[in-house]
Amino acid sequence: MKGIDVYVEEAPQNRGVSILRVSGYVDTTTSPDLERRLQALLREKRFHVVVDLAKVEYISSAGWGIFISEIREIREHGGDLKLAGMAPDVREVFDLLEFENILQSYSDTDLAVASFGPIVPANLSMSPNAAGTAAPRQPGEAHAPQRSETVLSDDDLVREIVRQHPDYGLMRIQKELRRPERGGRELNPVQLYVLLRKLELDTRERREALAKRDAPATSSSPTRR
Repeated sequence: MKGIDVYVEEAPQNRGVSILRVSGYVDTTTSPDLERRLQALLREKRFHVVVDLAKVEYISSAGWGIFISEIREIREHGGDLKLAGMAPDVREVFDLLEFENILQSYSDTDLAVASFGPIVPANLSMSPNAAGTAAPRQPGEAHAPQRSETVLSDDDLVREIVRQHPDYGLMRIQKELRRPERGGRELNPVQLYVLLRKLELDTRERREALAKRDAPATSSSPTRR
């Protein structure tokens, strides 16, 4: 059985940055260990985190979901979570999910740590300076309009969007799902990626193939003389 090893250290060149070093496989069985270590850092008000993935061979949707679910709280406290040293197989999934729009990544931990600039450790300074961060959406702030017509399931709605916009990537599909006329669906990138895989629409080629297959046939009947 594949396992995981996770340990935390302060970045020697910047004590305000924590490095979360991970090795092994991050899947549904092992991801709770990673989640516990990351949440422990946040309880200690360590909001500047580099996750060293150089020795990670595989990350499942459960593993990616940890980073996505914690990033909002981290940024609300003026911090950030950055990934470093991804192996080619891990990087391939990261790119496929279009996570570069959400998470910054670097080739090694030194570059990731340096990108933070000078950080004062939380136990030395508690000044709340996160005024520039966007306020989180409050539950119930935007209600989906009540509709009398038939409401499409997530599966059918995603298929509909793909048919209409086969060139859309994951993030644009997610944005389209949030539109009020689509029912204001909220799927995070990992949930949407899992759904696209289930529907066999997880690559642009597959999405374009669906749109082509379901395109209305243009009948070109011969002209009668």
